[in-house]
Amino acid sequence: MPDVTVNGWRLYAHPLFVDQLERLSREVALRQDADPEHYRQKNCTKRLAAILRLITVDIPADPGHPKFRQGDTLGDARKHWFRAKFFQQYRLFYRFDSRAKVIVFAWVNDDASLRAYGSGTDAYTVFSKMLGAGNPPDDFPALLSAAEATSGQTATILRAASDLS
Repeated sequence: MPDVTVNGWRLYAHPLFVDQLERLSREVALRQDADPEHYRQKNCTKRLAAILRLITVDIPADPGHPKFRQGDTLGDARKHWFRAKFFQQYRLFYRFDSRAKVIVFAWVNDDASLRAYGSGTDAYTVFSKMLGAGNPPDDFPALLSAAEATSGQTATILRAASDLS
């Protein structure tokens, strides 16, 4: 059972996404400790705030909105994946089930996988390889099952991250 529901959508995060939020939250906390007056101006803090807005406001408002469609970048067989763009080179990948009113956030790229067309470390290339390796699973029931295992962590991390951003 999810700990987070927004606009009637139950929100889940795959373990990969949870790990990324935890890592980014730790980075922001370190910046806050080192420079409490200016940490909000740092890229990591702005990125965390953008991710939180996407997953708690923008995406749950309409997860199937055309602006979130990723087109052919992952290939015809993976058009069921959606992505939210932010800060030009960042992508947050997710899937949803409109009948069950469930959104599963799977992965968001970091500084090591910025969007750079044709690059081996491009966000879409990295995510496509991850899907090919089965982590995260491409199958929605398997994706949801993996995310349900971290549902308690998701709410805790969202609360902690929102305190930092």
